[in-house]
Amino acid sequence: MLPLGFLDIASLDPARSAAFYEGVLGFTTTPGAHTRFHGGNIEGGFPDLRGGFAPVVEVLEPGDILPYFEPQDLEAALAKAVRHGGRILLQPVESAPGHWIAIVADPSGAKIALTRINRQEHQGFE
Repeated sequence: MLPLGFLDIASLDPARSAAFYEGVLGFTTTPGAHTRFHGGNIEGGFPDLRGGFAPVVEVLEPGDILPYFEPQDLEAALAKAVRHGGRILLQPVESAPGHWIAIVADPSGAKIALTRINRQEHQGFE
């Protein structure tokens, strides 16, 4: 079983979303190009649907919750997703040095991200 690595909550206004989760759930947030949050054992971010990383935000809608998982073999995981009735919404794309992301929809349309991270190349981008 793959553990949840990260959670994105798609937003048209990341600052407003951050204020909501800070006020309601006590999250700590860090503004930036991809506003980040920390809430207990949950790490995540608020991708900006108006100005975020285009390949990803073009697949998301406001309010989408996108869990990120890191399989040992990204390509094999994508093939399994399709075999089990899923659809690939975003083929693997490099979102930061050494960080590849793909997005799939399960048979009911729920979206998940599958990632591959080369930890040596990705240092400093977390």
